[in-house]
Amino acid sequence: MTALSDTLAVKVSKIIGQFGSDNPHVVTTAAAMLQRTLSSNGCDLNDLAEHIVQKPQEVVRYIHKPQEPPRPGPRSYGDWRQTYRDLDPRRRHKAQVTKIRAAPHGFLSPWESEFVGSLARQLDQGRNLSCRQETILRDIHARFEERFG
Repeated sequence: MTALSDTLAVKVSKIIGQFGSDNPHVVTTAAAMLQRTLSSNGCDLNDLAEHIVQKPQEVVRYIHKPQEPPRPGPRSYGDWRQTYRDLDPRRRHKAQVTKIRAAPHGFLSPWESEFVGSLARQLDQGRNLSCRQETILRDIHARFEERFG
């Protein structure tokens, strides 16, 4: 038994790569080529196996990085929900519609009254408003705030 040289090891590694082929003829040819290459250099499969076992393996070391302390966040789900509830557009629209519907009689035109009623039904069903509906509601609400503050 003899040790494999580095150049022979490179040749053998290229041949062994062909064993992964789906074509059985390529695999058979690679086996014959491996046997021929090893024997022409005075080696056999036992030498190859010994070379694989004795070859020093690359050592990978992982460095433990200390974990950062968690960032302070909301104390509980309820606090978070309370903080960001005004960002929910449907909730804001519902509040605006409720305020407008409580306005004294005569503040809204008949069309606006029907429009605000349809918005209330739409929001109760869980649907979002269109951009145009939001614009009209914002205008009516601004007029309401201006008059009744």
